Amino acid sequence: MEAANRKIALNTILLSATELFTRMVSLVLVIFVARRLGPGMMGIYAFALTFVNFFDIFISFGLERYIQREVGRQPDLAGPLFSQVFALKLLAYLGSAVVIVILSLTIVEGDLKRWVVWLLSLSLFFRTNITSSNCFFRAHQQAKYEALVVISFRLVYGGAGLAAILSGQGLLTLASLELAAQAGACSLAWWLFIRKIGNPFHRVTWNNLLTLVRSTKDFLFIRAVLTVYASLNMFMLSFMAGDAVTGIYAAALRLCGSFDFLPDAFTGAFLPVMSRQIKSGWESFAAVFRPFFKYLLIIGLGLAAVLGGMAEGFILLIFGAAFKPAIPTLTILALSLALTFVNLSLSNGLIALDRERRIVRIILLAVAFNFCLNLALIPVYQQNGAAGATLISEVLVLFLMLQAMGWSQVRILGLGRVTLRPLLAGLLSFGLGRGLVAWQINFFAGLALMTLGFFFFMVLTGALSRQELLEAWNLITWKRKEFEAA
Repeated sequence: MEAANRKIALNTILLSATELFTRMVSLVLVIFVARRLGPGMMGIYAFALTFVNFFDIFISFGLERYIQREVGRQPDLAGPLFSQVFALKLLAYLGSAVVIVILSLTIVEGDLKRWVVWLLSLSLFFRTNITSSNCFFRAHQQAKYEALVVISFRLVYGGAGLAAILSGQGLLTLASLELAAQAGACSLAWWLFIRKIGNPFHRVTWNNLLTLVRSTKDFLFIRAVLTVYASLNMFMLSFMAGDAVTGIYAAALRLCGSFDFLPDAFTGAFLPVMSRQIKSGWESFAAVFRPFFKYLLIIGLGLAAVLGGMAEGFILLIFGAAFKPAIPTLTILALSLALTFVNLSLSNGLIALDRERRIVRIILLAVAFNFCLNLALIPVYQQNGAAGATLISEVLVLFLMLQAMGWSQVRILGLGRVTLRPLLAGLLSFGLGRGLVAWQINFFAGLALMTLGFFFFMVLTGALSRQELLEAWNLITWKRKEFEAA
């Protein structure tokens, strides 16, 4: 079990570090896009991304979590399943592309919006195949191949996009560069699969596809309702408040969304193992799920404290004075970020327990609840109303997820005890951040103090034990030879 724990930790660290580096590249690009093009263009780009991502539901078909769970349990399935996944995604993409063109000609206003939508829809095919290839790498616990694919895409797109923006190019050039970078990264992912994982060339029949559809339909429903839930605010703001307000909300959301790779990295390392361990009994599952839940909670609270406590500095430094109305929006979204991380850990626990249908029902209720809240709050509070609706909806999702897990099982897992001390440390850190802003401390000095303060409060409250710190230190100082062997 110790070797498995080290493997999980190393994959988590590698995936997190890879995404952190590449997201920083992406964030630099976003900063220049926001400053050069302004809130209006940001709103158009955010709308186009949201519009296209809606169709990713049907193309991805919820296959990502299914791949990680099933190949994690049976690694020999990788080759035949890869062929089936590609065939299903190709058919789904062709159908979605037709609908995208029809809808963009009827409901999307303006030639610029339409062209951005069309270019991003072309890149969607390559993006969804990159994602499924990376899921096979994760299921085989070969995070280094995913790291190579992700870094190649981010560096090519980030570097070329930055050069284009600095040379005076606009959204169309940016979308074209994303298409080219996605195609290159997808080719690299396929090549790595063939060389390192297995043979992807297997005969695919209609019966194979029908069986795959039946097996993954619950994952499709999860993906569909999650996408609607995540996109609802952006769509409603765009139609109810206009592009400028949407761009302001998108700026705050982009900062929070810059860290969504962390729960995804943890999931990539933990979900295949949890799916195997549940076969050995509840205690084996709990031994993996408990740290998964705890560390995502700690990271979510830390990010909420830093982003929410120092929202003014982040917005003004990164996006400029034109985005000042996004400061309270970022504070609210930062608070919901901690809840989002916790809810993601619970939803993946339910997936490992084969309880996908409960997740679908929960998110459907959250979508309806969020829709009603947006109708009431956006006309009065604009982007802050949409952020508030998200925060309240995440509270509802948390309660329903815990109920779906089972209150008796929650008590056995000790999730209440796991939550209390990190929550106290997070609240203290948030207060520290507000104090640093009130005292007008330099932003970068305040950021360093916030980081040290959060770690100090985690140790002071006992949220991080001495044993956990020693294990982390041992992992950091692990010999290179042992690292490579793992």
